[in-house]
Amino acid sequence: MAFDAQNGSLMLPLKTRWESFAEDVQPWLQRLELKVVKQETGADRHQWFVEFEGTKLRLEYEDLADATWLAADDDEGLEVLAFLAGWAGL
Repeated sequence: MAFDAQNGSLMLPLKTRWESFAEDVQPWLQRLELKVVKQETGADRHQWFVEFEGTKLRLEYEDLADATWLAADDDEGLEVLAFLAGWAGL
């Protein structure tokens, strides 16, 4: 797992498949205390909009890349990703 400040992302070590993502990601949502605001899905991708203490982030899963990550769109989100990486022992 890696925090990438330059790209505003925090990779999550989640073993999952497209069909079971919603169930498999639940422990991470609880561990990181993320609130799901909106869920979107596509052919090979899940994009969920989540919040941590009022800060908006995106939870992304791409089936073809077999990758799950949190993404920030602004400096506040980037600070939250850095905090979550350290706080959760990531």
